[in-house]
Amino acid sequence: MSKKNFKILAVDDDEAIIKYIQVQLLKQGYDLEVTTDEHEALSLVKKSFFDVVITDLYMPQISGLEILKEIKQVSSKTNVIVMTASNDVGHSLTAMEEGAYDYLLKPISPELLTLRIEYLYTLKKQAQETNALRLQLESQYRFGNIIGKSKPMQVVFEKIQMVANSASTIIVQGPSGTGKELIAHALHYNSDRRDKAFIKVSCGIFNTEILESELFGHEKGAFTGALRQKIGRFELANHGTIFLDDVDDIPLATQVKLLRVLQEREFERVGGEKTLKVDVRVIAATKKDLKLLVAEGKFREDLYYRLNVIPIVLPPLAERKEDIPLLVSFFIKKYQRKKKISTDLSPEVAKLVRNYQWPGNVRELENAVEHAVAFCKQGLLNIIHFPEEIQKVAKPDTITLDIGNSEEVDFNEMVNGFEKKLLIWAADKADGHQTKMAKVLNLPRTTLRDKLIRHKLIEAL
Repeated sequence: MSKKNFKILAVDDDEAIIKYIQVQLLKQGYDLEVTTDEHEALSLVKKSFFDVVITDLYMPQISGLEILKEIKQVSSKTNVIVMTASNDVGHSLTAMEEGAYDYLLKPISPELLTLRIEYLYTLKKQAQETNALRLQLESQYRFGNIIGKSKPMQVVFEKIQMVANSASTIIVQGPSGTGKELIAHALHYNSDRRDKAFIKVSCGIFNTEILESELFGHEKGAFTGALRQKIGRFELANHGTIFLDDVDDIPLATQVKLLRVLQEREFERVGGEKTLKVDVRVIAATKKDLKLLVAEGKFREDLYYRLNVIPIVLPPLAERKEDIPLLVSFFIKKYQRKKKISTDLSPEVAKLVRNYQWPGNVRELENAVEHAVAFCKQGLLNIIHFPEEIQKVAKPDTITLDIGNSEEVDFNEMVNGFEKKLLIWAADKADGHQTKMAKVLNLPRTTLRDKLIRHKLIEAL
C-alpha cells in the first residue's frame, strides 16, 4: 500500500501549527489535507474517508471533542489524534475515553508525530495484506479449483458442497499424494468458519509427549524443558477448523485424550488443572485403512467411530485417469511463469501420462510436470523433458505403428508418425544433442534439423 493511499486531515485554528504538520507529513509522502476552519473540517470528513484526523482540542467555533464525536458518528474506522497544551492532559484523557486513538502535547515533537502516523499506516497496511491473503486463500481453495471431472471426483465435490458448513467431524481417506490437505482447505474456506483460524497438525512427526503438547498445550514446568506456558493447537483453532493430518500415526496413549476432545470439546493443558472448552470443527486425514488398524489393535475402535462421522474418500490417480490431462494443463500454467509452454499435450505426452501408473499420485504428477517445464524452453512438452524414471516406464524398447484393426490407413500420416517416434527415440539416445542424433539416425545434420522443425520438436531440444 502506497502512503498516497493513506489520507490524513489536520485541523487547528493556529496556522503556524498547521504549516508545521504539513511540512512534517508531506515529506513522508502521505496524502494530507489541512484546514484552520472547524466547519470546513467537518464538511471534509462527511465528504470523504480519512484514515487519521489530527485535531486541536481548543478552537473558537467548535471544540476538538465535538469534532471527535462527529467523526466517530460518520466513520468509526477513522483514527483521531488530539492535540493539547502540556498543562491540560486531563481533557486529552477525556477525549480518549470518547474514542480518540491518542494525544500529542504541544509543542509537537516531530519524532512523536511521525511515529504515531507511521504506526497507524503500518496497521492499515498489515490489515490489507492479511485480507488480501485471506481472499487469495479463499480463491485458491474454493470449490471450483479442485481439478477433476471423473466420476469419483464428482462424488467428492458433491460431499464438499453438502458438508462444508457442518460442525460434524470429517475424515478424508486416501493414499499419500492424493490431495487430502487440499480437501481440508476447501472444506474450511467454503464454510461459515472461513474467517476464523485453520490450524494444521502433522500427527506423524511428533512423539507422544510432544504431540500432546502440540494438541493441548502445556503449563510452565509441566515437563523438562517446559520453560513457559504453551497454547495448544486446539485452543488456537477455537471457533475455526483443526486439520489432523496422518491421524493414523497418533499413539494409543494420545488417542484417549483426543477421543475426549471429540466427545466433550474440552481438555486440560499438559500439567494443568483448568478445563478448557473449545468450539472446533475437526477434519482428520488418514493414508491407512483405520478399520484394519482397529482389527490389529493399533487404533481405538471408539475413536475410529468418532472420527468416521462423515468420510470423504479420495481415489488414487490411477483410478481417475481422465483427470490427468486437466491436472497436467493446470500444473503447466502454474509453473511456466515467463515461458510460453502450450497446455495442449502432444500425443506422446498424452500417452505417457495416461499409461504411467503414478504411484505417488497427484503429488508425483505435479513434480513431474514441474521438472518437464523446467527443461522445456517453449512450445509443447515432450517425453524427454520428464524425469528419467518416468521415461523408462513410459517408453517401450521397440517402436511400433498404431494400426490397430484398421481396414485402411493414410500412408503419409503413418510415415510421419513413425518418423516422429524415431526422432524422439534418437533424442533420448543422444540426450537431445542434435549432432549425436544425426549420427544415430545416419542423417545429415541439416536434414535432421528440418525434420525436427517440421515435427515441432526443435524447441524441445
